[in-house]
Amino acid sequence: MSNFTVKFAVYGALNGGNENQTQAIDVSKSLQMALDSSDGIVTINNKTFGTDPSKGNSKHFGAQVTVNGADHFFACLEGQTIDFYHSIPPTSN
Repeated sequence: MSNFTVKFAVYGALNGGNENQTQAIDVSKSLQMALDSSDGIVTINNKTFGTDPSKGNSKHFGAQVTVNGADHFFACLEGQTIDFYHSIPPTSN
């Protein structure tokens, strides 16, 4: 049994930075498969998700994942690697 349950994950960009041209896809199933086949460390890129939802644009990633029974939020840029076991909660001001 996996220690991870992906509740939601999205990957994409604003085409050319235009707020009216969102090019994003739901990658929840692909992220779940990546987590199930790894030790919780996943590189966020087109290869991991099997597609490029916004060709020629730098992509962003966001997800809500339950890790060992607790919900966590994750975000990064395309090409970054996330260790889903070791998230650091934000500090409050």
